[in-house]
Amino acid sequence: MTTFTRTITLVCYGSIALAIVGVFGTWRTAGAVSLDGLEGPYNGWLVIIFALIVSAGGRSLSRGGWLGIILVAGCAGVMMLTAVEDLSDDVLGGRSGWGIWLTIAASSVLAGVAVYSGVKRVRGSRRGEPRTSP
Repeated sequence: MTTFTRTITLVCYGSIALAIVGVFGTWRTAGAVSLDGLEGPYNGWLVIIFALIVSAGGRSLSRGGWLGIILVAGCAGVMMLTAVEDLSDDVLGGRSGWGIWLTIAASSVLAGVAVYSGVKRVRGSRRGEPRTSP
């Protein structure tokens, strides 16, 4: 396992863990009421489901496989969209909590890792110069 592969794997799984921690953190505070991503009108359960799906594609992503890259990018997009939608849907009033921001940040990092791996895969597949025979 190369250093690049190990780093991508650690960032991927670390982002998944932080996104799940963010779901159980505070998403909205209104007075004495504090709601996490699983309570009230919030869809934090979607973040958990897609985070578990992403965990299946993390190794493929780190090796530069297209299935892993597309899986992680798509699931990270859904995770981020879910949290941003819940953030913008201000039904309860009050202010947003640390959990929703952690979920958005972790999902953004996960999407960024997928895009970076995809760009690295595309750039690595082109040859700049013709190969010479040994």
